[in-house]
Amino acid sequence: MEHEPDVAPGLDPSPARLSCDCDWPPDVPGVDHRPWCASVTGVHAEPPVLRPGITVCIASHPARTKTWLMPALQSVLNQTRQPDAILVVNDIGAQGAGWTRRTLLEAVQTEWIAWLDSDDEWYPEHLEKCLNHALETGAVYVYPWFDGGDPLGHFGLPFNPCTPHHTTMGHLVKTEIARRVGFYDSQPGPFSNEDWLYIVGISEIACREGLIMSHLPERTWYYRQAGQNSSGQPGQGDAK
Repeated sequence: MEHEPDVAPGLDPSPARLSCDCDWPPDVPGVDHRPWCASVTGVHAEPPVLRPGITVCIASHPARTKTWLMPALQSVLNQTRQPDAILVVNDIGAQGAGWTRRTLLEAVQTEWIAWLDSDDEWYPEHLEKCLNHALETGAVYVYPWFDGGDPLGHFGLPFNPCTPHHTTMGHLVKTEIARRVGFYDSQPGPFSNEDWLYIVGISEIACREGLIMSHLPERTWYYRQAGQNSSGQPGQGDAK
């Protein structure tokens, strides 16, 4: 898990101008065409058909394959609600967390995504509790909380997408919403910030469209702090 500045100013619920690196269709205020935009060819594509279920997405790097990735995967296999798919991308090219998460997101074929950092672990009922909460509340985004040191201090705080705070990447999200935002390349500095920009992007959509992002006030996973956190940057921590 990464930690960086975690509070955004109030977001304007009016339609925002969102950009894409395609040549077509042109940017139109209030129209978010990024998810169906092929940046290489500039061809407008149809949205993929998603099947029911949950895909677990784990962004990793080579050092983690020898340490924490296996316990993370075992915690997924121990879930009372088994995932429908598990995806792992190993960043052997040191391209950063933004690229790794984007690659995972593009490969998902299910309605829901559950993100897990490769140095963290879920408790057995994590997926079941997150999905049940989503179905009970109608939320498109559900985040519980974690055991371990808490640098954020947001446990139990109600979430308002128009004034978002950091939720961590340990959340369940509708794939369609995540793809409307996507992940930027890692930013220069000690924190990659690809996760915070993504959270703010989803919050903008939820604020504007009246969608629910909900906090599940239970501790359903373990945040490992071994002094080697990379914060999404390939040259830091255990990713050196």
